[in-house]
Amino acid sequence: MSMFKLIAVTDQASCPENFWTQLQLLAASEIDALIFRAKELPPQEYYRQASQVQKICRTHQLPLILHTYQDICRRLDTYGLQVSYQQLLCQPQLRAQVQCLGVSIHHADEAVRAADLGADYLLAGHIFATSCKQGLPGRGLDFLSAVCAATSLQVYAIGGITPANIGQIKKTGAAGACLMSSLMTCPEPAVLVQKLRQALL
Repeated sequence: MSMFKLIAVTDQASCPENFWTQLQLLAASEIDALIFRAKELPPQEYYRQASQVQKICRTHQLPLILHTYQDICRRLDTYGLQVSYQQLLCQPQLRAQVQCLGVSIHHADEAVRAADLGADYLLAGHIFATSCKQGLPGRGLDFLSAVCAATSLQVYAIGGITPANIGQIKKTGAAGACLMSSLMTCPEPAVLVQKLRQALL
């Protein structure tokens, strides 16, 4: 894996007609991990689809991180689990149940608390304005810098990240960046990933 990691986050709503094709393209690109996020799915359907996603990821030796469902994460024995900060507060035993635990945070003090509760890494956002959070301004680079300074955990930025601004993300001390809409909707994810990598040089 590269030092500064690029993580893809799925969003079926942005490409409902060709989700599985897009997923295949994503897995074949030079991303470092995939978070299978599908909040709209009930547990049984999430499990069914996660099983298929896992097969694709294994083909490409791509670490798979599930979202929300720790029981499915354990059942499929995936690399990791991504949860909200509130879920971690309600289920502090989560760290003992999965191999790797990521927590989404929106304040620097949440980063400290999440670390105390056993988080392995953090997703901080949203940094820049994004179509996923229409009408909400990004929290900005100062917020990201504060989160990185508040914890020794690896921090991954999410929200509105492009080749034009990913260099600024790296300068804050973040360990990597997560992208959702842009990777899910572009016709050639591998080309976008290459542009992101080049922008980091």
